[in-house]
Amino acid sequence: MTADFIFSTLKDYFLLALLALIALSILFFILYYVVYRKLLGRDKRLSKKQMLVSSMFVGYVIMVIGVTIIDRGAHFNSQTDFSLFNSYREAWNNFGIPDWQFIILNIVMFVPFGILFPLLHSRFQKAVWTIGSGLLFTLSIELFQLITGLGIFEVDDLFNNLLGAILGYGIVMGILKIRKKKFKRAVAYFSPLFLVLILFGGMFAYYHLKEFGNLSLAASTKVDMNETTVILDVVLDDMDSTVPIYKVNSYSHTEAKEFVEAFFKNIDIGTEELEEDLYLDTGFYTTRVDPTFRVSFEFFDGRYDYLDFSSLDGIDLKDTDEKNLLNKLTNFGINIPTHSQFQQTETGSYEWTIRNDLENDQLLEGYISVNYYADDSIKNISNQAHYLRQSKRRSNKK
Repeated sequence: MTADFIFSTLKDYFLLALLALIALSILFFILYYVVYRKLLGRDKRLSKKQMLVSSMFVGYVIMVIGVTIIDRGAHFNSQTDFSLFNSYREAWNNFGIPDWQFIILNIVMFVPFGILFPLLHSRFQKAVWTIGSGLLFTLSIELFQLITGLGIFEVDDLFNNLLGAILGYGIVMGILKIRKKKFKRAVAYFSPLFLVLILFGGMFAYYHLKEFGNLSLAASTKVDMNETTVILDVVLDDMDSTVPIYKVNSYSHTEAKEFVEAFFKNIDIGTEELEEDLYLDTGFYTTRVDPTFRVSFEFFDGRYDYLDFSSLDGIDLKDTDEKNLLNKLTNFGINIPTHSQFQQTETGSYEWTIRNDLENDQLLEGYISVNYYADDSIKNISNQAHYLRQSKRRSNKK
């Protein structure tokens, strides 16, 4: 999920919330001015601040319901996950952007709740009101997802949403205490935010200080291994030998952008207005000409995917031969090694598998797949082949 997709979704539901808010405002006007004041003769007035905060809160609730319920299909069939911090263990083991992204978004999504709810009325400035209401709100969403199959009931979602409400409550109460010059109380209210920032910052810093990262295959949940039998049939070689050690070529943000610009230049696509959407491990580079083109690039080892968005317009795939594909790929600046294994996976879809292709002390391995379309063009390329440079030679002497 890219930032473009997130902002596009928020934009869609912001418009939905705005339209719903306009309809509710009209209904409120009728009930308040016509029924309450005219027919019943009451004269209690609402402050502009109350009306503004109430409108923002209602709009926020509508957006949350849209993102968590309306935007989903019933594909989950009453699935549950009661393992607390399971998503954190998975994110730590995999340390991928999507894993951390969903955790952080679930926290951030409820920060506005914690900020706006205490502003609705002074009684809601008590922690029990805001935190308790936040718990009821997120619990209602999770239960509705469980019953309707529109999502998974996850304890971690409850925790993250509640944490977001606590952070929002601490932020707004801290600001209110600063305005009253009660700085010690303000620091206490801000402390949950400081603690979360320190914990997340510490985790990310510690990870990047580790030479090889984390073990992605580590279990996130407990598994009963009592009945498991392990059989090892590997015979180790007693002979001494020296073997080369290879390391992947990593790229900086600047090097990645230069590669993408050269890639687009090969196929005559301008990069004057190239959009960069950078994450921890991946960069998304988009040119919004007609049609739109995008390259997603992995900084760690230089793998990348190319997408011509005209492929989404319903153009059929078409069969061709390897020679034609190789000629087309040359225009992209891609040369397939001679000893690659070529295969057709389905209509218009092809793949070259590269195993241990050694060139100038660099080892190339992986695969390159393409899709060929009826207009005689390649619109999708997945270059999952990466170079490994020889860094040292090591003996396996015992």
